[in-house]
Amino acid sequence: MTTSPFTPDDAAENELADYYQLALADARTERPDDPEPTYEAAIGRLRTPLTALGRCVHRAAYADGRLVGLISAGLPEDENVEQAVVDVKVHPDHRRRGIGTTLLRTLLPTLASERRTLLAGWGLIEGKSGASWAKRRGFRVVYRQVLQGLDVVATDRELWRVAAPEGYRTVQWVGTAPAELLASYAEARSAIHDMPSADWSYRPPTWTPERIRRAEAELRERNVEQRVVAAVHEETGTAVGLTELEFYPHRPDFGYQQETAVLAGHRGRGLGRLMKARMMDWVVQERPGTTHVWTTTADDNVHMRRVNEQIGYATIRVMVNVEVETDAVQL
Repeated sequence: MTTSPFTPDDAAENELADYYQLALADARTERPDDPEPTYEAAIGRLRTPLTALGRCVHRAAYADGRLVGLISAGLPEDENVEQAVVDVKVHPDHRRRGIGTTLLRTLLPTLASERRTLLAGWGLIEGKSGASWAKRRGFRVVYRQVLQGLDVVATDRELWRVAAPEGYRTVQWVGTAPAELLASYAEARSAIHDMPSADWSYRPPTWTPERIRRAEAELRERNVEQRVVAAVHEETGTAVGLTELEFYPHRPDFGYQQETAVLAGHRGRGLGRLMKARMMDWVVQERPGTTHVWTTTADDNVHMRRVNEQIGYATIRVMVNVEVETDAVQL
């Protein structure tokens, strides 16, 4: 078995074919109830990771010339520059041979050069091989979350007929926030900071108008469609809440719900439900091929879980995030 750096955009077709078989086998063993990824979806996700991960570096393992394992490390920026979010996949036919551990060991010098002192794993499923491997390597559970999914085709659309509370209205846009709402929208996005986070070290961004514009440009460069529904306070004309949905080019039928936040002084009025309902009503009109929307919510965030359920989401599974300091990882 050998390892080497791996660059998805430059990989040979046979390597991508091997990776797809790896991703497919991993999905079947770790998440057998999920829709199986297509080749386009698996390779697209590899080349266009979720925005929160930042830039990614990869290292592959080969046996008899075939790619049988891959470690990917997302390198978040700004508030989380000490972290590396690692994901390890090893084909089931090659597990229990130390391949995952070898991949991590050989990647550590790269992470050290990036000054990443904390390793994290997101969305692991307790009892499955990934979580068990992480536990043996010294990772500890720091956060529990639920994955909730909305079956767009099967959901009763009457659940999305939600009236705005008195004194509020919604505004929606794709890609670029209106200039007149930019400052208040940035403030509303920063309201995510008081979400339940247990012992999770990840810190949400502190949003400014300039950072909003930079993030919007980055999404456009990656061909990621961002849809936003904002709640506007009529008296002040300011955005006081938002919900955000992303669509990736490699899986256009799936929407990924990102941030939902409401400023503290405007909570308790049903704005979260209103914005999410308006989002779905808008999506089915403009993107009728959308079949599913997925979101993650803190396991103890009872309020947001209930809001999601009110518009048709159902819990798919409970997942955990794990962390370990790089100097404490067990190799």
